[in-house]
Amino acid sequence: MEEQEKTTEQDKLFIKGFNNGYLIAEHEPELAAQLVKVPNDHSDYFEGIVLGKQEFEMEKVRERLKGMSRNDASKDIDKNKGRER
Repeated sequence: MEEQEKTTEQDKLFIKGFNNGYLIAEHEPELAAQLVKVPNDHSDYFEGIVLGKQEFEMEKVRERLKGMSRNDASKDIDKNKGRER
């Protein structure tokens, strides 16, 4: 029973770190970069911060890729304008 409670506490710390890491990366990207470079004890909280930062960065990449694919699709439509069929 104690092990389950311990895991639950570790999960809470990880989730809190993940959310904080995401928010820090979103609003203070330079601070987030500095935080992940600092030597640490690899706590659940710190691991959450690192992965939260990574998640924010991956979402930014996904959004850029979506924007690029939309731009490519609109360019293809423009190429067909004015052509006789």
